[in-house]
Amino acid sequence: MLCVKSWGEYILPAFLGMLLFLPEAHAIIPDRHYIRLPQNAGLIYRKLDVTTEDGFRIETWFYPAQDFPGEDSGRQDMLPYTTMDEEQKPTLVICNGDAGNMSYQQIDLAMIYAACGFNVVTFDWRGFGASSEFEMDNDYLCYTEMLEDYKAVLATVKGQKEVNGDCIFLMGRSTGAYLSMITAYNDENAAGCILSGVPSTFEEIIPIIVRNHPAGKTEAELIVPEDFPKEQMPALIAPEFGKPIMIIAGSKDDRTPQWMAEKIYDALPEDTFKRLSIFENAGHGGTDTPYFVDTPRYVEETATFILEAAGQNQYN
Repeated sequence: MLCVKSWGEYILPAFLGMLLFLPEAHAIIPDRHYIRLPQNAGLIYRKLDVTTEDGFRIETWFYPAQDFPGEDSGRQDMLPYTTMDEEQKPTLVICNGDAGNMSYQQIDLAMIYAACGFNVVTFDWRGFGASSEFEMDNDYLCYTEMLEDYKAVLATVKGQKEVNGDCIFLMGRSTGAYLSMITAYNDENAAGCILSGVPSTFEEIIPIIVRNHPAGKTEAELIVPEDFPKEQMPALIAPEFGKPIMIIAGSKDDRTPQWMAEKIYDALPEDTFKRLSIFENAGHGGTDTPYFVDTPRYVEETATFILEAAGQNQYN
């Protein structure tokens, strides 16, 4: 695949290097500090004006499809915004998880997928990065308001002139994975989703987190908001999920084990356009994630899935 073959010498070392610092969490840990900006990597982007229905501003970066940046193209100021052409393109929205912010691996993922011919969008939940202040309790696994943030981002992305509004796909890992599937299930602006390390239900994952949590948290200290739609966790909505969906799992994932991915996948309707990809020897987070263990395969499979789901046969 063209976009995978062309990035090895420059992109891959930088991508792997940043993943060494990828935060891994078992509950909400907001990070307000950006460790770098897209222009530092030589990427063209612009900020979208996104505000939720309840008045929170969501910091959102829109990367148009673009060539890989040159090795010495990084700078301190934003690059002039330009696009490759006037064609509306498939767009990949990559959400954050429960820790860090979009200045970590999302910049490298944006670099790769933009060079594959997609627009890429990243954003930070309220309380994260440069988004509006929002007090968060570190004992919470998620916040219902995150779904409102996602909804506002999608509505804004849909209206961008560079975007093919029928081909907006969501990508998330771990917490970001189930938030992506719930959002795709409810939001007509989402064409499909790509999930990695996705939990099946809270009832099945919380005991696993308790057993593996480094700080020894109890179930009572792993809180799900009372108003969160628990009935829409992946395994529960899978039988009614009709949009294209790709589920990626690591064979050595001890937090969201492979059987969770298989349970969700097997529950999907037979006529759903679906893919299940198991990465041998991959785990859940940090340097063990599937996209770290075998980045070329991860990119090729996910990019191909988007194009096939969008009804395309080749890159632009």
